[in-house]
Amino acid sequence: MVHRDFFDEDNTHAIPSASLEDVFEELSENYDVTLKWLIVETDIINVDHHPNDDFERLAAKALKEGKPNYESVEESRYRFAGPIRLASQCLKCHVKHRTDTNARTAGLTISMPLE
Repeated sequence: MVHRDFFDEDNTHAIPSASLEDVFEELSENYDVTLKWLIVETDIINVDHHPNDDFERLAAKALKEGKPNYESVEESRYRFAGPIRLASQCLKCHVKHRTDTNARTAGLTISMPLE
């Protein structure tokens, strides 16, 4: 998918996160592994990335506080959230009304079956 989106001279406008969402969909369909971008210190560009449950809200809070990750076991699933550093060049799209160029944090959640 990455080669399809970034090495195809006829399609040079792919967004990296959109390419990865295609990978996320394949993992979900074939392995029951769910991945999701998580808003931590950025604007809401896509409402699907907003924390939707207690795990995601607590994960966003932990990542915002600088913790290296957040994890939980719920029923028969392992859930993990890790930070994604958004450097200055990322902020143009991810933080519209910024007042500085300091790096910000976004997150990625992963949920997978324990068995």
